[in-house]
Amino acid sequence: MTSSLNRFKREVAEVKVQGASAVAVATLEALGHFFISTGAPRNQAAWAQLVQTAQELAAVRPTEPMARNLASWFVAELAARAKAAGDGKFHWQAEVGKLQQELHYRVKEIEAHIARLGSALVRSKQTIFTHCHSSLAEGILVRARQAGKSFMVYHTETRPLFQGRITERHLRRARITSVMVADSAAAWLISNHSGDDVQVDWVLLGADSIGKDGSVMNKIGSFAIALSAYDSGIPLYVAATLLKFDSRSESHIELRPRDELWPGAPKGTQIINYAFDRIPAQYITAYVTEVGLVKPKDFAKAARQQYPWLGNKINR
Repeated sequence: MTSSLNRFKREVAEVKVQGASAVAVATLEALGHFFISTGAPRNQAAWAQLVQTAQELAAVRPTEPMARNLASWFVAELAARAKAAGDGKFHWQAEVGKLQQELHYRVKEIEAHIARLGSALVRSKQTIFTHCHSSLAEGILVRARQAGKSFMVYHTETRPLFQGRITERHLRRARITSVMVADSAAAWLISNHSGDDVQVDWVLLGADSIGKDGSVMNKIGSFAIALSAYDSGIPLYVAATLLKFDSRSESHIELRPRDELWPGAPKGTQIINYAFDRIPAQYITAYVTEVGLVKPKDFAKAARQQYPWLGNKINR
């Protein structure tokens, strides 16, 4: 089982599993497989080992509180159900699999609900700008297209891993008219200073981590996009489940390997490869969440009301 856990960590660390929701679901799957393989813990030391593994898996990406939050809830709920059932009456493997499936379905339901609510923001003949690849932002756009709305989407290439190509393929599959632009062109294209050739109506971004102050960590380049939109009076909406609330302020900007930017760079070349940046709350019009539109200043309150267990440490 150790090899499969190491493989999971490697795939998440190398961004072979892409996106906050996908990382969270993959973390739950890895936890479920590990918990089933180890069998029911028979003492406190065994529980401590499970908790430690959950902490390690949930912390592989430092900017993903959704994975940490769901892992915390998974362990706590499993312990509560085992205690309620009593010794000898808790079917460990079956209950682990059941709980894992329940959480997976819950995540999918949340995503579908956000797509439905967010699609109401889209109007025919609009021009929308998005960045990187966000399953939630994509879901909103696809749902709007399915409702018969016709609109244009500009999006970035998203260097150095080119997640924008995923966005392009998915938008084309959904028959959404889309145009890819270089990352360095994004802020200029969005702004009112670029002329009349492209008029962006609003910006739609995804999110990796939302802070207590209502700010959001997202793919590097998001700050410049948000600043440009704010300067030009263009609304910016962020699609994010409340499960991405970083209530314990554990998220930090990830620095990725230098080879991603320049494989085989000359010896001595200094490279900083920021994977994320932070958008101040004042630049965000609203978050599109499972409970509707939420202002940045109200995000923390909404998250705690919807999920009172948020912020709990992974513990038994």
